[in-house]
Amino acid sequence: MKKRNIVTAVFGTAVLAGAGLYQKTSQFVDERLYRTHIKRTLFETLKPQTVRIKNMNDAILTGHLLEVDHADNTLIMVHGFTKDASSLENEAIYFQSICPHTNILMIDCYGNGSSDGVTRGVGFQDVMDINYWNRFIIQKYGEDHPVFFYGKETGAVALLCAGSAGLLKNATSLIVESTFKNVRDYFAYLMKNDGYPESITRPLLSIVLRKELNVPLDDLDVMRYIRRNTIPTLFIQNKNNNKVDFNDVFDLYNNALCVKELMPLKDEPFYALDEKHPYKDLLIEFLNRNG
Repeated sequence: MKKRNIVTAVFGTAVLAGAGLYQKTSQFVDERLYRTHIKRTLFETLKPQTVRIKNMNDAILTGHLLEVDHADNTLIMVHGFTKDASSLENEAIYFQSICPHTNILMIDCYGNGSSDGVTRGVGFQDVMDINYWNRFIIQKYGEDHPVFFYGKETGAVALLCAGSAGLLKNATSLIVESTFKNVRDYFAYLMKNDGYPESITRPLLSIVLRKELNVPLDDLDVMRYIRRNTIPTLFIQNKNNNKVDFNDVFDLYNNALCVKELMPLKDEPFYALDEKHPYKDLLIEFLNRNG
């Protein structure tokens, strides 16, 4: 009888622990998917003009535009998860230095920064909005105006999926940084870095994410779409980024069939590389070939 009680107690403890971890996993996801307050986008150095469009659901999206006279092309920049356009200020300043005849549009994704929305996308939900921004630029600067794109983390995922769907018009190239392969692994990696046991949270995330995002997780897998992208793509991955598994980029790069380059970094970000760094000029050379 005592043995049965012990087994029952152990089982009950395990159930309670599992329920507690499920609750923590759900809370971890919810805190990142839902915006509880609006933090307006502020830049420290740049002084862009504010532009706004409506998406297909009539939500107002905000962009931050740096214009130059007689621009040769436009760069559209898409930020990472839970961030806003100002998080890309250093990258934008770098692009200004190497592309002086380029307009730069930094966008606040739906549910982030100064854009409408209370739910944040994880890249896949932002694809059509990027298409709307792309069309905005074409309408503003002309039907033949070239456009290239930079995205980070979820922003990179959105660009790869938009390119794979053939939605981007006049797109000359994509620069994607810190891309992840699928949403479940992305959250599992985030939780692992917060001290949660990955072997347990990964299956729990399958349940939580499917419930919260209301979409099959197979549809949130970049590897499912990567081969369809035909736009020349530069893959940048930095070991110092603790949000994305560094090794994800190799599977993405190897499965991509487009014209492609790989820039794996282990030290400084691409915009702050030393003059002697072997990858110092790779981005410039890539843009010269695919500008």
